[in-house]
Amino acid sequence: MKKKWAVLLCFVLFFSQCKKKSQGEDPVPAADPAVASATRVILTIGSVNWTNRDLKNFIQLQYADIFEKKNNDKLLSRLFDVFCEQQSVLFKANQDGVEVDDGEVETFLGEVRARGQAPALDREMVRNTLKVQKYLLAGPYRDIDVSDAEVAAYYESHLGDYQKTEEIELHQIMVKDREKLLQIRSELLRQPARFEEIARSESISPEADKGGAMGLFEQGMLPREMEEVVFSLKVNEISPIVESPYGFHLFKVTRKRKSRMQLLAAVKDEIRSKLLSAKLTAAYAGFLGGLAAEVPVQARYENLYFTYIKPEPGVDENESKNLPGSDPLSDG
Repeated sequence: MKKKWAVLLCFVLFFSQCKKKSQGEDPVPAADPAVASATRVILTIGSVNWTNRDLKNFIQLQYADIFEKKNNDKLLSRLFDVFCEQQSVLFKANQDGVEVDDGEVETFLGEVRARGQAPALDREMVRNTLKVQKYLLAGPYRDIDVSDAEVAAYYESHLGDYQKTEEIELHQIMVKDREKLLQIRSELLRQPARFEEIARSESISPEADKGGAMGLFEQGMLPREMEEVVFSLKVNEISPIVESPYGFHLFKVTRKRKSRMQLLAAVKDEIRSKLLSAKLTAAYAGFLGGLAAEVPVQARYENLYFTYIKPEPGVDENESKNLPGSDPLSDG
């Protein structure tokens, strides 16, 4: 079990707080339409009801960046699908008597704090999260592992994926004013060693505080107009000015790495995680399929605060797998 915990990626299934209401009863309509919408029941599992307010809390807690987006009914529909799935798993965990004590909750919060994160996590929400994690690890995920032989077999059958093409280590200076960048380029042609210094003081790019260091790139990773320039540069050569929708750029290549084959030892952890993720996803999908026949779920699409859109025909019904956090043991 410890080995499995070591290879499983960070568990980011954070459940919203759920308010139990009387079985089969909808809330009394409020005079304020906004309040009425928030308190409408959108999901019933057994004797537990969830409202639009619960769904919004769930999205805000798990998908804060998505929560601010407006008028995307398709995305909200997939998030509602995830919400329904996760509450069904919690219902089953409670039904099977899974318990999480205060010590386990505190240990989890301590690990979160140790990673330098300090989200405002409700303890009951954390308890539900750990309850589902414990339930899945003891059940659907119990025997899932990836052997060294599977890793080696995958590597040998996907050698082309681990053939690295030429890489360049790239720095940039980005500004909004072309005339300003012309002056900067003129200065750098005289003193190219000042590139990092000027990047820190003048560049508006996200990596400015690192002297403009963007990292390593292969062909195909950058916009075409940039690649045509940067892959033709010699080491420490200052590029011509390149225009993009973000501004005007100067580039400098500080290192080049020739094409090479990555050894199995260098990529085995990446392959193991990939194979494990695939197994977990398949096990989770199979588990949900069986769960549908056991857990009495009633989704009330007509009460949602947006217009529900069904998954498109021919598309994997669990489109939500592409959302961060939709796999209960996925990478957060």
